[in-house]
Amino acid sequence: MSEFDVEVIGAGSPRKPDGARKRTFRAARRLAQALLLRPRILVLSGSAAFVLVGGTPHVGWDYQCRHPMTPGQPCRSVDYCAYYGVQGRRIVFPEDGETCRVVNFLRIDWQRIV
Repeated sequence: MSEFDVEVIGAGSPRKPDGARKRTFRAARRLAQALLLRPRILVLSGSAAFVLVGGTPHVGWDYQCRHPMTPGQPCRSVDYCAYYGVQGRRIVFPEDGETCRVVNFLRIDWQRIV
């Protein structure tokens, strides 16, 4: 056993632990890489973000005018607009002078879900 000398060649000094900024950058890079390499995840997360922020499409069904209309005149100011969509019938009270849209994007009503 005494005939052999054990010597380590090519081993460098131990690495310093990475800083917080470098770890954060590496995690963000991995997340971006995962999203770009898997387009289904990107599409689903984009759709979920749009639904949470922008809302879901609802179709206008009926409305009630604030003032009595004369025959042949359109309603210029409405009291409420009723829309049908993902969460059923939703009633929206627009500002003075606004009319009802045919298709409107309404945010999810979390109070109804809970």
